[in-house]
Amino acid sequence: MKKIKHFSLIFLFSFNVSAAFTEPEMSQLNEINERYIKKENDSRENLSVAIKESIANLPKEKSNILKLHELWSHATKIKCRLAILESLNTDAETASKYECLANEYN
Repeated sequence: MKKIKHFSLIFLFSFNVSAAFTEPEMSQLNEINERYIKKENDSRENLSVAIKESIANLPKEKSNILKLHELWSHATKIKCRLAILESLNTDAETASKYECLANEYN
């Protein structure tokens, strides 16, 4: 029984040590995440411009355009949540989420 406990402790300790990141790795991960966050922000801004142009071209349809945008935004968030299920709680979660959102906004 002691051997099993000892093995378990060694296994858990080695897992925790191997999961730690070095500073360069953390920096790279942050850069990747920031790049995808920026891509999502740019895409959302482009979508906003397209919505404003649509409203300017079809002022009588403003309420329908805004309602469609609201529904599409909600559907996009759900779609992206489902699309990144495999990356939840991993290092890739942030980048995957924002990449999906950016692609949907485009």
